[in-house]
Amino acid sequence: MSNVITAEQRQQFNTKAKELNVLPIKVPPHYDKMVQEEYDVLGHRGGPLYRVVYPTSDRLEIRTPHEVPDFVEEQSNMPPGLANVLIHKYRRRALFLVTDRCVGHCMYCFRQDVLTDIHGNPLPPLEERLNGVLNYLTGHPEISELILSGGDPLNIPFRHLSYLFEQLAQKTKVTDIRIHSRNLVFAPQIVSDKVAELLGKHRARIYIHVVHPYEIEDKMVDVIKRLQDAGVRTYSQFPILRGINDHVQVLEKLLRRLDDLRANPINLFIPDPISYSASFRIPMKRLLQLMDELYWTTGSWTNGVRLVLDTPIGKVRREDRVAWDEKTGQISFQREGKHVIYHDFPIELDKAGELDTLLWKG
Repeated sequence: MSNVITAEQRQQFNTKAKELNVLPIKVPPHYDKMVQEEYDVLGHRGGPLYRVVYPTSDRLEIRTPHEVPDFVEEQSNMPPGLANVLIHKYRRRALFLVTDRCVGHCMYCFRQDVLTDIHGNPLPPLEERLNGVLNYLTGHPEISELILSGGDPLNIPFRHLSYLFEQLAQKTKVTDIRIHSRNLVFAPQIVSDKVAELLGKHRARIYIHVVHPYEIEDKMVDVIKRLQDAGVRTYSQFPILRGINDHVQVLEKLLRRLDDLRANPINLFIPDPISYSASFRIPMKRLLQLMDELYWTTGSWTNGVRLVLDTPIGKVRREDRVAWDEKTGQISFQREGKHVIYHDFPIELDKAGELDTLLWKG
């Protein structure tokens, strides 16, 4: 365990986190080693990797108006009998919460409300939950894409992962399986040759969650190549986070690295205005400026990377904006005739990350 935080500080945060329904500190050894290297160089706790997994002094202190536990209203899109198991928001796509467990906890996690709720109410065995999902998919043959998420779906034992894929192949009309995973960053050793071969056999796609270029190191690169050699198609998406990657040079470095690895970047997310998220949010005006600068100063290949906001009506883009009241901070988006209001992050609370800290390796 690194010495970037004391045992007393860890316990104090975890106690308060439990009271506030926030995920506790959980850092896997592989990532902790990277945080320790960062701390040794910077000499302080404000580095981007530290902020990913450890709380800063303002983590639970800064609040903004209109924060909600679940901005995208995932709970309302869970079918009866499948609470905390299946999310069906889009007609042809559903998301299966395979597990509530992650190897590590991200401080900015935008599914904290669901995961802490599950942690307080243990899930039934996977086979029981999978049977419910299979029955639902049978009754909804229009669902052709299933996202495996959680928690991290690559956390479950290989025999369970293999059984899951076999059942989906035999009993549903799902043609596309997509996996959302952070394990390639937190614990790349979990993705064994057997796992890679299984995912390749079933033509799975994997969306890798990477938020900073320094998270991409040799072991992760090896895993990505192993997956690709097995026939797995690799993609990536991540949120733009204050103090972690909120500078165009950091974004370009990360996107270029992912592109080199053929982990095709798809979406850059606007952080949800959920409870205790203020440490990571960025005003919309600065977000748009970041994206414009990124598009204007980098190769045309970056133009395919979309800035999106996940909402109760689905993902919306800047072109879906229909109104913006800068005095109240209310931004209205419209998609397919449906409206949603997003409350912007106050400009006066914004403090951009410093480049010397964000790219401390130079």
